[in-house]
Amino acid sequence: MESYRREYEFSLSSILSFVWRGIVVGCAAGIMVSLFRLLIAKIFAQVVKYYQLSHENPSLLGLILLVSVIVVIAIGFLLKSDPDIKGSGIPHVEGELKGLLHPDWWSVLWKKFLGGVLAISMGFMLGREGPSIQLGAMAGKGVAKTLKAQRMEQRVLIASGAAAGLSAAFNAPIAGLLFVVEEIYHQFSRLVWISALVASLVANFISLNIFGLAPVLDMPGELVILPLKDYWLLLILGAFLGAMGYLYEKVTLNAGVVYDFLGKICHISNYFYGIFAAVLIIPVGYFYPQLLGGGNGLITSLTTSHLTLAVVFLYFIIRFIWSALSYVSGLPGGIFLPILTLGALLGFGFGLGLNQLGFISTAALINFLVLGMAGYFGAISKAPLTAMILVTEMVGDFRQLMTIGVVTLVAYIAMDLLKGEPIYEAMLAKLSIPKDREVIEPTLIELTVSDKIAGKRVRDLTLPKNVLITTQIHRQKSEVVRGNTVLNAGDTIFLVVNEPEIGKIRQLLM
Repeated sequence: MESYRREYEFSLSSILSFVWRGIVVGCAAGIMVSLFRLLIAKIFAQVVKYYQLSHENPSLLGLILLVSVIVVIAIGFLLKSDPDIKGSGIPHVEGELKGLLHPDWWSVLWKKFLGGVLAISMGFMLGREGPSIQLGAMAGKGVAKTLKAQRMEQRVLIASGAAAGLSAAFNAPIAGLLFVVEEIYHQFSRLVWISALVASLVANFISLNIFGLAPVLDMPGELVILPLKDYWLLLILGAFLGAMGYLYEKVTLNAGVVYDFLGKICHISNYFYGIFAAVLIIPVGYFYPQLLGGGNGLITSLTTSHLTLAVVFLYFIIRFIWSALSYVSGLPGGIFLPILTLGALLGFGFGLGLNQLGFISTAALINFLVLGMAGYFGAISKAPLTAMILVTEMVGDFRQLMTIGVVTLVAYIAMDLLKGEPIYEAMLAKLSIPKDREVIEPTLIELTVSDKIAGKRVRDLTLPKNVLITTQIHRQKSEVVRGNTVLNAGDTIFLVVNEPEIGKIRQLLM
């Protein structure tokens, strides 16, 4: 009971306590992710240079392949030593906040950093943003461990670190906060949003000092204002992006069978599937080096490259297939930026088609590129608010929020009608969590009283065993909950639950 009392006191502590914790987490995550981002950019530039030189000296391809294989074998040993560094890392953060995973923060931090830098910089079509979120989360957990924080406070600092990681990776502090609330923490909690916002702002400040004030996707042209008479085109675009997002999810979640088949034939462990990815990426690097990596350079060059619709379609097919093959190899890297790149290609290609049909001007093509990113990511992640604000912050133009909102909403609805799942939750469901890693430990969580349970008495709720509602905060006053206590909509309640049941209880009551 003493530990619950301390956790409860933390939840009622002053705003300043959230602020200073957020500052510490933001500094740790901002420094870590900025260095991560910087190293990837430096090494990746050299890799692309060698691919370009291979046209004059084809023997360099052999050198690139040899180095790539050595790198992925080294990464394979890192994966074998700690499976929690595999892939994006966002599902792992979600799993920890739901009480399903309990990774060693220090092991994940340095191994994910090293493995992520090596994998992403070698030209695989992986994003730095997912790993950045996991690095930020583990930095937050490290701060929590240093402060000897209770589990409830640990979860808050982990969520804050995740927000700071995305903020530093994309220079998008508001999107960092929204992503954590909408996709990872699944609750707009005072405990989280204050410290997460502070951490995001601090991490972004550090990143801006290193990379400058220009938006991450600083477009060469200026977005135009679409006339209202053209808004019907946005409905078609949104439906198209939603359908394509559903296709992406199905392919990405099931593409692992390719490597499983090759692994059985070649007798290669799944920790070393990156070898196949290293071989498969070589022809892309030789013929289309501009398609390598996460894709931010490709996005910003689309409007000035004078590409035909056929070439845009070819680029999309290559990026679609190789992004999936890169991700399911298990290499430490994410799908965040690759999704945005695919969305940009879809939106730009859609705009080119409309332009050729005479529906829009050439100047409006950049708008459709931006709309494609927002709608495609919003559909696949099923986090539309994050998608809207993220893309807006990345391009640095807030005048397009209306059109972005329309496309993202329609894409989200289309994805929902097709029964598509949030991609990161689907990935978490596919994670194999050994029973010996499951920790059955009671902890305190907070929830906002939803309409689902508002007006009911506590004794009328059907709660699983070992779940206890302890306190309700009503009009900023704390009251002990009893059987006849009426739950008020919008109030905060505190519950004692077993950690692996956190997600289940949130789903049950919210």
